[in-house]
Amino acid sequence: MKMFTKLLESKRNIAGLLLLAGLVFTTYSIQENSMRIKRLTNFESGMQTCFARVNQTYTAKILEDTASNYLSSNFQNLTEECFAEGILNVEDSFKTELSIAAKKLSTLASNVHWFHEDILAPAGVRNIAGTNEPKDISSRFEKIEMTKDEILESSEQLKNVISDSLNKEKSFFYVSAILLVLVMLSEFMSTTRRRLSNQARELEAKAELLDNGGAVSVKVGEIIRTALEQNDLINCSKLFTNFHAQSSFDKNIKNKTKFSLENLITPIGSQSAAAVNEKIDKIWNNDTIGVMVDNDESNDLRKNPIEQENIELINLEKMNSRVVDLLAEKFFSRGIKLDVKIAENISVKARSEELEQILYHLMNYAINSTHSESGEKNISIFAHKMGDIITYDLIHSGMGFEEEILMKRVGLGNSNKSLDVDLLICNSLLEEIQAKTQLDNKLNQNGDIIGGRIKIIFKGGISIENSRLVDLKVGSKKEILASFNSSSVI
Repeated sequence: MKMFTKLLESKRNIAGLLLLAGLVFTTYSIQENSMRIKRLTNFESGMQTCFARVNQTYTAKILEDTASNYLSSNFQNLTEECFAEGILNVEDSFKTELSIAAKKLSTLASNVHWFHEDILAPAGVRNIAGTNEPKDISSRFEKIEMTKDEILESSEQLKNVISDSLNKEKSFFYVSAILLVLVMLSEFMSTTRRRLSNQARELEAKAELLDNGGAVSVKVGEIIRTALEQNDLINCSKLFTNFHAQSSFDKNIKNKTKFSLENLITPIGSQSAAAVNEKIDKIWNNDTIGVMVDNDESNDLRKNPIEQENIELINLEKMNSRVVDLLAEKFFSRGIKLDVKIAENISVKARSEELEQILYHLMNYAINSTHSESGEKNISIFAHKMGDIITYDLIHSGMGFEEEILMKRVGLGNSNKSLDVDLLICNSLLEEIQAKTQLDNKLNQNGDIIGGRIKIIFKGGISIENSRLVDLKVGSKKEILASFNSSSVI
């Protein structure tokens, strides 16, 4: 049904033009057939009038009303002209359809002429054949009447054929008109929906611009991709998605390298990083140099490695809620039911910006993949803490993962198929914080795929908010080691 709807939308303009052309042609055909029926009706009325004049002449002759105007030559000439006009009408308008009737009409006109000749002939005059039998006027009149009826019957049959065609054309006209109205209404609704969606994207973009110009927003890619797709720029959307994915990957690579020792230590003058490392080793091995608590440089050397890599402990529940708020409109518009179960005290080791992007792209993939024939759309998110490990599970209904992709990830296949772009970005970002992903499908009792499952394994820890300093030792390397040795002996 969805494919049919997309096909109908893509061919809507063509369908509208075809329907409009059909309406124009049908309107012309209806008008033409209506005129033909009208001309046939006029022809039949004219034939009835002409025959009525013949009937009047015959009646006057039977009554022997010699003074009647119906027996005058002038009246009879007008009657013959009436039949001649009928012949002209048939030849002009229905020469093909009433070709047989046209021949009968010529015969009828000839019989009327000889009928008038018989009536006007003086009494006792022999007939043309030279016999002594009087002219049989009644027999000739009956023949005229019979021919007239045959002509009218042919005309009525043609009228019925044209009427049937006219009724079909009217039915086609009404159906085409209704379909054209529906197509126009669909086009109007589609245009209105696109306009409102564009306005919504504009408001989102404006909000992101007001927030530091949108330079660090995780919604930029989704806003632009959605705007391109809803304006039917599918190839542009795919091009931007690939470009955005590559840009995110390049950014992650830069972030990975910028925290190396060579970049963390600024060379002094023309000294290289190796020379600086050598100086640091000399400082550590020199027992005469103490480490003072108030010395800023010494504090930098005692920093936690996690801080040196710019990785911190982030509350998973708060970050997840923040991303859900970013995608709240999309959840609502797609009619997706969201169920989240994450404890408030669960923290993971990550970078704030990258974790936000990971969860954003993960949920965005789940939203786009959530389809259900039964109409139910569900996404469930929950997290568990097992020692220093945090498992983050996202389960969505609808489309699962292809078997070739799952086999490839465990090293049992070599398929060319790749993951969705959102998941590729997630994997790239997860590698930077040493987190891992697992993919599988959700099955029903019959073994059918009814959804997908994505599990992310984070490194956990105790939040800084809940930790406190227990002891701090200062001094040179020799003094610190001596203190440790004495503590261990005790």
